[in-house]
Formats: sequence, structure tokens, C-alpha cells
Amino acid sequence: MALAPKFAAHRLVVGEISAAAAPAAPLHTIELFLDYVCPFSAKLFQTVYGGVVPALRSGSGRVQFIFRHQVQPWHPSSTLVHEAGLAVQRAAAAAGQPALFWDFSAALFREQKAYMDVNVVNEGRNATYRRLATLAGSVSAQLDAAAIYKELEVAGTPGADGSVNTGNAVTNDLKLVIKAGRLVGVHVSPTVLVDGLVNNEISSSWTTEQWLEWLEKNAV
Repeated sequence: MALAPKFAAHRLVVGEISAAAAPAAPLHTIELFLDYVCPFSAKLFQTVYGGVVPALRSGSGRVQFIFRHQVQPWHPSSTLVHEAGLAVQRAAAAAGQPALFWDFSAALFREQKAYMDVNVVNEGRNATYRRLATLAGSVSAQLDAAAIYKELEVAGTPGADGSVNTGNAVTNDLKLVIKAGRLVGVHVSPTVLVDGLVNNEISSSWTTEQWLEWLEKNAV
């Protein structure tokens, strides 16, 4: 499935082909539908980003990974953490540093328990956003925590027109990424698509070695 240019930092091109050349390159596309507060999503992401991607860095450059936000509404904080991811994505794309989004995602997956039900139930929504913005700022000096919080903050007073269902600066982006998952019928996290098709063979329990063996057979 296509990736809108505004979400450019969600793309991670591996190997010798640069991100700028990716649109014209014959790349295999692996889409990772992940939820930041899903333990199985964390396991899959950590294996891919921490093991598979480094191992492929010197490869042929024919694989690209796309991060897809799979919000799971039975965990209310899922919406909030993915909004934070989208705010960081904006900052990373604007800085021309897409890796910052992936580094933030790695940090958020490591700290995911801090944003699970029990640890958010007694704090206000903006307080959770503030913690997420602080986490982003800890990842890189190029991620301005105050600016990211501003993207996430929900006003505590009605709008000029009296509206009270105002959302925040990334609400429309959230709608778009949720529509993307619905379009391909993804329901659970993690779900992996390979070249546009759901691949149920790939498991969150796979090791780096299993990923590399599969890629060698199927993405060369």
C-alpha cells in the first residue's frame, strides 16, 4: 500500500539504496502494523529494528519497512501513544531525520508499561501527553519536547465557535492511519504485510536469525 509523503518518516529503507532513491528502486515492502502498548508488537519491533535492520545494513537494499499505527481501542492509552508517534513523525520528517521516529518508537516500546492501563488510569490526558513529549525529548535534542507537547495538547476550554470536541494537532493524521489499517482489513497487532499481502507466517516470536533466513528466501 502506498505511503503518503507526509508520513515519510514511517519508511525505513535498508541497505545501499537511499531513502531518496527508494521510490524508483525495486524494493520489497514489509509493513508492520504495530500497537505501542502491545507486548507482542514490542517484541516484533525490537527484533526487526534492533537485530534485522542492522544485519541488513550492508545488503542489497531491496527491502523497505513501513511502520503502520494499529490503534487498539480496548486500551484507551493506545490512541494517546500513537498520537505521540505521529507528532514525532512530523518532527522527524521536518528535520530530514526519519530515523528519529524509529528511535522514538524503540524508546516507547521499551517504556510501554509506563503507558499501559494501570499506569495511566489516574492521570489526565494532557499529563500523559506531557510524559510522552518528555520521552521524545530524551531520545534526541532534535526532538523538542515542548513543541511535540504543543502538537498533542488538548485545549481545556471550548473553541471560539463553542466546539468542545476539538481534538489536537495530529487528530487528522490519526484518522488517516486508522483508515489505512481498515482499508486492508487489519484487526490485530502485530500484523505483517509483505508486498501488500498479509503474511501470517511471520511471528512476533521470530528471532533475528529466523527473519534473515526468511528474507533470504523471499525478499531477494
